[in-house]
Amino acid sequence: MVGSYAFSPIGYQGFACGVSVPEDCRFNTAVKYRVEIGQFRLAALWQFGDYSQNNAATGSYQFQIGGDIANLAGGKLSLDAIGSYVQNAVSIALAGNTLPAVLPQALTARLSDDTSVMLLAKYSNGPVRLFAGYEYIQYAPPSNAFAAGTGFNDTAGNFVCTGCVAINNTNINSTAFNSGDRLLHIFWTGINYTLTTDLDVMAGYYHCDQPTFGAPANCAAAVTPATCHGTFDAIHRRGGPIGA
Repeated sequence: MVGSYAFSPIGYQGFACGVSVPEDCRFNTAVKYRVEIGQFRLAALWQFGDYSQNNAATGSYQFQIGGDIANLAGGKLSLDAIGSYVQNAVSIALAGNTLPAVLPQALTARLSDDTSVMLLAKYSNGPVRLFAGYEYIQYAPPSNAFAAGTGFNDTAGNFVCTGCVAINNTNINSTAFNSGDRLLHIFWTGINYTLTTDLDVMAGYYHCDQPTFGAPANCAAAVTPATCHGTFDAIHRRGGPIGA
């Protein structure tokens, strides 16, 4: 909320931007168009180019529609909806052997086609601003895969290729969601109150839910597989100079 990345789980974990792939929170080559028509607004973004331009996807599209309702109970209500699609999104992580007992791990690029819908609301009335939001995210198998021995440079300039653990300790995983798409639901709400012209206080609540996905797994095991159902809840509060 209000750009408080150091305090918001959405900001410091990065699971809400880039259609839940932090590498795609920013694009190197993109065009954005925005227009306001009365109380309504429209926007669109197209990421062109691919990995060769240090993008973490081969293509991305975003569309936004929103508007403001003025003089609602003395304040203003803003509503927005954003749809996103990212093709062949790259998520970089260490995979393979379990740390720290067994080394090495392979630098692995997981590929997926990701889709999201975000619904946002903000109500402002004097010193009070109320926020609420929901994001639906779906991870699906990528549109393209790489044959053994072929790959690309990631955004940090590292060359990763399929089945290259023995060559440069890298790999590309194109099959993470072949047994079923992964879904993620993110909810948040909060309040921001301006005490003085130099001092704001805020509080927020965040909830994430991941349904079980993929191949059948023993979700009652001592070490729960990452494909099992899970939830995350967080509360944050903050007080300080505006923009701090």
